[in-house]
Amino acid sequence: MPDISKFRMLLTCVLGVVATIGIARFAYTPMIPEMARGTGMSESVAGYLAAANYAGYLSGALLISFIHSLALKARLFKIGLITAVLTSMAMALTTLEPVWYLLRYLSGLSSAAGMLLGGGLLMHWLMKRNHKAELGIFFSGLGIGIVITAILAVIIKDIFSWDQQWLVYSGVTLVLIIPVWFWLPDFSVEQPLAKHCTKHSALPSSFMPVLQLAYFCAGAGYVISATFLITIAESIEALAGQGWMIWLVAGISCAPASALWDKIINTTGQWQALFIAYILNALSILILLLSQDLAAVILSALIYGASFIGIVSMMLSMVGRLFPDNPSKPMSRLTFSYGIAQVIAPAIVGYMAEYYGNFNNGLMLTLAIMLTGSIALIVAQRIQHHAGLASAPLSHQT
Repeated sequence: MPDISKFRMLLTCVLGVVATIGIARFAYTPMIPEMARGTGMSESVAGYLAAANYAGYLSGALLISFIHSLALKARLFKIGLITAVLTSMAMALTTLEPVWYLLRYLSGLSSAAGMLLGGGLLMHWLMKRNHKAELGIFFSGLGIGIVITAILAVIIKDIFSWDQQWLVYSGVTLVLIIPVWFWLPDFSVEQPLAKHCTKHSALPSSFMPVLQLAYFCAGAGYVISATFLITIAESIEALAGQGWMIWLVAGISCAPASALWDKIINTTGQWQALFIAYILNALSILILLLSQDLAAVILSALIYGASFIGIVSMMLSMVGRLFPDNPSKPMSRLTFSYGIAQVIAPAIVGYMAEYYGNFNNGLMLTLAIMLTGSIALIVAQRIQHHAGLASAPLSHQT
């Protein structure tokens, strides 16, 4: 099979992440109020289902960290594409909560395949061909997926029942994965990268655990809005029926933001850009606490979409460049920490919302966690600085 162009490879991996995370994962957010109305699903069950999804994502991240074969990674990536379609379809076929938990868990596995295997394969492909090892365009798939689910949500919510809506999302996912399936290069003939012996291997052993703590906190900041943003908006009397629009705003700000953060890094540096993204994410949570009018919720969604995708894209791209021999491994380690937060946080905040009757206490807890993550980020930077190392610049070519 002849080598494909850089554009087609980027498009292939972007479509993969749109299908496996953008829709298979993010369709659940606008579906929460639909399932609540159609099945009586409680807020705590909604949180537990989100936790099950991230348990799958967590399991996938852990598994991927032990995989070195490029051919196996490519095969599992394709299995993830099929799983994304089937799990969304199956959500429409039952109202049994235990089955829902299983399906959301399997959907989480497919998301890990789309994000980590897709991102790792793309980074390998780029570095092998002396292209810039930047993943901003790849991570734009998350925002594109949010936009697609938001637009679909408003189109289909008054036409189809909740179960039929899941079938629509499944059909769109199927359409998206077809070109990915046929365009993905044959990685069984791809040669591994030459072993690197760089100063990055001298990073202190404390560096990754501290960075994982920072990313754990970012996971909590991300998942609460990803899971409950529409539900929070719909619970405000003045915003009833506007949840889809809030989700669309988040997606619109998310889609181009990862590429924009690549540009910001060139001006401020990697660590400064990451810290700004953390503070902005915390600000989006604070705004929801301070005001419940439409303008405030829209502003929060804008900041949230731009900041969470910046954290994800910059953090994973940074460790991928720091450890070029097997970028999927450190990316998976970080995602494992991110995933733990995504398992715990929705369940806790969903329970708190049901117990207290609102999301305020859960949002305050999430804000405190994000500020803790900002401090951990500073500590990680200082560890690297004291070791006399600097992260690879964005423009570095391998």
